[in-house]
Amino acid sequence: MKVAMIKLTLAPLGTIAILTAIGAAFTAPAHAQTAEENFNGFTAGIQAGWERRGIDETVLPGTLDVRLADKSDGFAYGGFVGYDHQFDNIVIGVEAGFNPNGKTLNAAVPGGGSIELDSKWSAEVSVRAGVTLTPQLLAYGRVGYGVNRYRVRGFTAGNASPAASDSATGEGVIFGGGMEYAVNRNMSLRAEYRRKEFDGSLSSDQVLSGVTFRF
Repeated sequence: MKVAMIKLTLAPLGTIAILTAIGAAFTAPAHAQTAEENFNGFTAGIQAGWERRGIDETVLPGTLDVRLADKSDGFAYGGFVGYDHQFDNIVIGVEAGFNPNGKTLNAAVPGGGSIELDSKWSAEVSVRAGVTLTPQLLAYGRVGYGVNRYRVRGFTAGNASPAASDSATGEGVIFGGGMEYAVNRNMSLRAEYRRKEFDGSLSSDQVLSGVTFRF
């Protein structure tokens, strides 16, 4: 009778111990992943938002030699790929982006006609560094290098064909910052302000939102 009682007592205790061990095995790694890996790994994503592009300088020197001063607002979009590494609550990453669209800036030419700068595409590579305010929320800053491909054309009054034309690639810096929220381990949402300053006075201000997929 005593032996039976001992067996009945040990059976529930053994079951509890096993269930406790299983629970710890599943709970501990899940907690570590949430705390440490929300912003770690290879990334790819898309973003879109508002852009203001402007310029104020003399273009087509030696031909029309006209000052182009204009600003244009509109929709901007693009894609990006990158890699982030998280050290506790510090995140450091590198990112490359491409934007297929651009804004057209134009001004009237004295005596008739016009001049325009048509941005075809832009690309950039940058590094970012930030800190997690919570396990799911990252605040970061960004700095990098960008290029902008554009074409400048000058038109005389009453002539649809350009009197002068030139294509070039402007180079410059980009900088800004934003916030990123991890919906889960593999997807996050972000909002960011970005400033681009290219050769001369060509510049761009962007407010973008995007979705990031993490692998």
